[in-house]
Amino acid sequence: MRYIDINLLLTRIPAVVMNELKTQHQKLLDGDNQAKQEVIDGGSATWRKVKNNLEEISNRKCWYTESKNPGCLNDVDHFRPKAKNKNANGVVQYWYWFLAFDPENYRLSCQFSNRLNYNPIFELTGGKGNRFPLLHGQAHAITKAEIAIENPVLLDPCHPGDCDLLAFQPDGRPVVSPKQSRNPDNCYRVKASSLLLNLDYPTFNEDREALYNKIKELITDRGDTYEPGTPALEHVKQDLQKLMEEDSPYSKAAECYIRGFRDREWIEQLFF
Repeated sequence: MRYIDINLLLTRIPAVVMNELKTQHQKLLDGDNQAKQEVIDGGSATWRKVKNNLEEISNRKCWYTESKNPGCLNDVDHFRPKAKNKNANGVVQYWYWFLAFDPENYRLSCQFSNRLNYNPIFELTGGKGNRFPLLHGQAHAITKAEIAIENPVLLDPCHPGDCDLLAFQPDGRPVVSPKQSRNPDNCYRVKASSLLLNLDYPTFNEDREALYNKIKELITDRGDTYEPGTPALEHVKQDLQKLMEEDSPYSKAAECYIRGFRDREWIEQLFF
């Protein structure tokens, strides 16, 4: 998960689309709960107009997993869900209706992260759906002003501190960063997000494991055999640097893996 500055999105949305979002939002403010639901149910045509702008920022990568899936459509995910979350008795626990047309709440998501589906690793239902738990049973916001004091469980790619909580095993599985391993809240957030965002889904793990093996081969089978300062070693360094670039799939995992070989001086030079 790589940090995305949501302000970049706000500067790229065409004025005509921003005006349409504002118009739809005003309808929410003016209507009762039934009217609000009707506006949201018919709102996808409006927020889908932002998808191209979301994709431009990340080179079409999912903001949660950093996967790039040319055979699948990306979703415009509402980080705080637009749908009502109800308990077993049908009582609404929270409903972020007031963020349905707020682009600050939009994230580009692959379908595995955004939609409910079975995760065979956990043997549970993964994906966000309309789930948005808060730490320590905190009450959910009922206005936009109140979201500033919320403490979400889910990791948010638009919060730089959240992106730093993740590390990755050589087999591709996400884990909490060693620097945060003694913080129980952060450990819990990483574990919960691994299921609720499907960060720990077999296909993503397989991709990251293949990335680790590629990096290991570049370093141990190629880079370590070249003398410092030679063109051949510089080419290897360039290949590794490319894997860590923002536009590359799983670039934060690549950075994590490459950092694991920093006992080599030529690897350390990539970061300093």
